[in-house]
Amino acid sequence: MIENAKMLGKVAKSMGMQLLYHNHEFEFLKINGKYALEILYDSVDADLLKTQLDTCWVNVGGEEPAAYVRKFTGRAPVVHLKDFKGEKSENMYELIGFNEGEVPKRPDGFEFRPVGSGAQNFPAILAASEDAGAEWVVVEQDQPSMGLTPMECAAKSRAYLKSIGY
Repeated sequence: MIENAKMLGKVAKSMGMQLLYHNHEFEFLKINGKYALEILYDSVDADLLKTQLDTCWVNVGGEEPAAYVRKFTGRAPVVHLKDFKGEKSENMYELIGFNEGEVPKRPDGFEFRPVGSGAQNFPAILAASEDAGAEWVVVEQDQPSMGLTPMECAAKSRAYLKSIGY
């Protein structure tokens, strides 16, 4: 994967684009005491690979999202704002549809939520995103919840961000 990331980063750069990597929770497995995600970023030059941190998966992976965003200052042009309720379970990857064609099952008590409706501290995450030099923050909700449609979830996330000055 590391050599592929280097190669893709070079190709993207030669075409005037920037390669970003979007994490999930599984990159927070440790290899010789270091997260796999950090091994990737330590192994590929920052001009070839930047991060697109997904704050939900950072949290589920065991890190505090605002602090983790700041860790990648200058290398985090896009930060994903994603909220959730509940705890990690053995079935986390069913949430993102690893079995194509099947409806993902939710781990007991876990659900994605509109921004501001779950466990995340978005004022801290947004401040960290600004400090880290993020150019964009992107609201992401993998599945609708709380009895709302996808568009109602998006509107609820937008209303929350407006209510805190964003």
